[in-house]
Amino acid sequence: MSWDAQLLVDQLASLGRDLDREVRILGMLDEQAVDAEGNFRRLDEEHGDRVASEFLKADGAVEARKMHARLKAVPARLLAEEAWLEWNHAKARLRTQQASIQALHRRVEIGRSMLSREKALLGLAGLGES
Repeated sequence: MSWDAQLLVDQLASLGRDLDREVRILGMLDEQAVDAEGNFRRLDEEHGDRVASEFLKADGAVEARKMHARLKAVPARLLAEEAWLEWNHAKARLRTQQASIQALHRRVEIGRSMLSREKALLGLAGLGES
């Protein structure tokens, strides 16, 4: 095997290890995104429950009760908004990791093509030695 072919084999092996590591990270990020989504949905429901509860406790006209309930539920809404933001950050990290894996796949394919070319050149060189 030529020096170039051996270098390509070594690089492909390294890319394979990198890909394996990146896929494990992707799994971890996917779990984090699912957890963040669950947290957001729970807090969003709690906010809705808080608004409903405060509305039912309030006195006065319907519009006044709505405004009272909305103001009383501000802390719950802020928690839900923070959770929504974290969920979206988790999804962004997941997309970034997916892009990284796609780039690694492309590098592996390029390396395989180059290795095939190198093998073909070695084969042709071997024919010339006969």
